[in-house]
Formats: sequence, structure tokens, C-alpha cells
Amino acid sequence: MYNEIDSDFITHSQVPMASLARQMIEQAWDLYCQLDAQGNLIYASGRFNEVIGCVPEQVEQIIEAVDSDFRLDVYKLFVHTLQTKTSSKLEFRAKGAGEVHLWMECTAIPFCDEKGEIKEIAFALQDRTRHKNQENRLLAMALHDPLTGLPNRRLFKEQLNQLLQQAKRTNRTFALLYVDIDDFKIINDTMGHDIGDAFLQEFVSRIQGCLREVDMFARMGGDEFTILLPAVDCQDHVDAIAQRILACVDRKWEVQELSFRSTVSMGITMYRSDQIDATQMMKEVDIALYQVKGKGRNHYQFYDHDLPIDTR
Repeated sequence: MYNEIDSDFITHSQVPMASLARQMIEQAWDLYCQLDAQGNLIYASGRFNEVIGCVPEQVEQIIEAVDSDFRLDVYKLFVHTLQTKTSSKLEFRAKGAGEVHLWMECTAIPFCDEKGEIKEIAFALQDRTRHKNQENRLLAMALHDPLTGLPNRRLFKEQLNQLLQQAKRTNRTFALLYVDIDDFKIINDTMGHDIGDAFLQEFVSRIQGCLREVDMFARMGGDEFTILLPAVDCQDHVDAIAQRILACVDRKWEVQELSFRSTVSMGITMYRSDQIDATQMMKEVDIALYQVKGKGRNHYQFYDHDLPIDTR
């Protein structure tokens, strides 16, 4: 939750800081405040006004700025510092001036007297928002397809495994669809990759219009996509969604002043209580998709669970 820092605590003789010393400390961190051993606010630097919209006079004003999900962690950081008399760090989210969301890294520093008893605790904070946003952007790039913005194969597999674990606990069924664009290579080869990319982006927009917010639409690569439909009541429900997808794709496409038609083929499988793992489900939709392709494409096929499947 927080990281202890290997450093000696500061003695109480250092607590009454001269003005120059306090200015040096405040320049080292974006925000700085001191609390007594009971948690009462003693001092808060003037930059609080710039960052959170006010200079707090009570510790409650600081706590109110901390996101509710992290308030207990901040309290535990204070208690941990009291008990161990060591410095520790904690990263948390807070509400800044103008309702912006900030990420702050807080270093708790104990101030002790000659007997080693804590008299005050300082919270020295650095704004980590830019760094955190960069981390989130890098993570999003690692988990999403750059062309369409959809979850990629890695994120899809994580979500499928989570749904499987949830379904095993709740016995609530879900559906997996494997969607393949028929003859997408012809579009790329005859119209160019720019048209192909623009078509894929428009394709994603159309399919998303057929799905609920809780459904997951992912790009596996090229012209292959997957859809996870959690909490579907029955196969009829999945039938209706599959039919909507076929109908929306079958409408004429207008991409960069070019008009053409396209279709999709889909393999579908439903979760059942004896489902082994994600690998088996992927084999099932692949078999169902292969059957659709063999029958002329532009349709969907549910996997027949009575058929044997090689799970090796």
C-alpha cells in the first residue's frame, strides 16, 4: 500500500523551522503540511490554494480533497507513521481546483523529540498526474488496437478468463462470437489500404451500434473480431444480436466516396457449466465459423455442443 523509506526520523529540536528552512522544504515538494500527533492541522503551504482551491485550516479540508477510495489509505499512512516512526510513501487520487483529478505522491515524515516520541507528522506531496496519465496512455496502447481503438487480443483474453471465472461462481451464461469480414482482402487489394483502414473504422462503429455498453467488442487482428455478450438470458437473445449485426453490415457502404457491399460470417458458442477453459471456447467458435464459411458465408452458426472437440 505504501513504501517505507530508509531514513532517520527528525528530532523535535528541528520542528520549529525558521522561515528560510520552511521555504526550502516547500520548494522541494508541490504541497506541504504538518499535523500534530492527534491529527490536527498545524500548517499548510500556500500552494494548496493553487492546487486544490483553498489553503486548508483544518485537516478535514485536506481529507475532503482526497478521493473517497483512498481516504482510508491516507489515514492508515498517518497511523503507520505514528506506530513505526519511519517515513513512508503513498500514491492517491485527489480532487483539484476546478474539479480536475490529480494523482499525488505523499511522503509522511515523522518529527520526534529527544525521547523519540512523535510530536508532529509532515505530509510532503508531489503532483504525479502527468506521469500517471502517461502510464495510463502506455497501458492503453498495450491493450488496445491502434487503428480502431478496440480492445486487442491480450485484453480480450483477460476479459474472457474473468467472465469464465464469474460464470463458474454464478452459473450465469454468456456468449462468445467470432466475427470474420468476408472477402476483406479484396477490399484492400482493389481499393487500397487507406480505404481498407477507413472501412474497418466505420465497420467498428456500425457493430458497436448493435451492442450494449456491457458487451465487449475486440479486434483479434486483420479482419477478425470477437464479441463477448455477458449475462444473456438465452440463445434467442444472442440470435437477435447476431441478426442485427448481419443486417447492419449488409447495408451499402460509403467510404471515401466509394460505394460497395460487404458481409460477415460468425461463429458463436454459449457458456455452459461444464466449460473447461477459454481455449476450448475459442476452438468452438472457430469450428462454428468454419462451418459458416463452408456454407457460403454471410451468416452465423452456433457451435453444436454435442460434437466432440479435441481440447489438446
